[in-house]
Amino acid sequence: MRTTGTTSFDPAAVVIAQELQLGFPGGPLLSCPAHAWPAGLHLVQGGEGVGKTALLCTLAGDIEPRGGTLKYGCDAAADVFWRHPRSVPDERSLQATCHDWVRQRSRSFPKWSAKDFERHAEGLDLQVHLHKPLLALSTGSLRKLWMAAAWASGAALTLIDEPLAALDKASIQYVQDTLNEFRLANQQARDGEASRCMIVAHWDEMQRVDWDGVLTLA
Repeated sequence: MRTTGTTSFDPAAVVIAQELQLGFPGGPLLSCPAHAWPAGLHLVQGGEGVGKTALLCTLAGDIEPRGGTLKYGCDAAADVFWRHPRSVPDERSLQATCHDWVRQRSRSFPKWSAKDFERHAEGLDLQVHLHKPLLALSTGSLRKLWMAAAWASGAALTLIDEPLAALDKASIQYVQDTLNEFRLANQQARDGEASRCMIVAHWDEMQRVDWDGVLTLA
């Protein structure tokens, strides 16, 4: 069940899982400990098959919970950026250029920052690819595109799965630096402005990243 509004569990939380059971259709039944994610930078970690991707898909609304509840604060349920890194875009999207794809995303997020997207595209060495259709991009370049868009979206709830997979060394460092930058920006913002929650799924804690919270799935 997905609901909105505040809760006694943590009134400041952006999203809350209670007795949550989840899993992909036809797959095993998985569970998530009771957990609240406030604004800030959060990690979901664990080994293969524990449900990291399934949890992000559930938080994003791609799949329904198989038990328990999800509660969202403010407008978080309707303001989510999520792109499954292993999803295959439809044929129309594959034919579109990266510029067109980004333009479509910018229309979907009221707090989208074109300046931030340009900065992240440059930091990830994406500028040389933006004129190409999506079908011409490598797996790593597509992952970079999803992340640059995620950071620029301004979404209340931003979900990123395995951000370092298929990336070169320079891009890995940039991703880690950008995650730390996001955390510091939230900490330094004035009261009421630190409203973004970013949840990242990765197999370990990434030694160069400081997290506001860590949830380990077993």
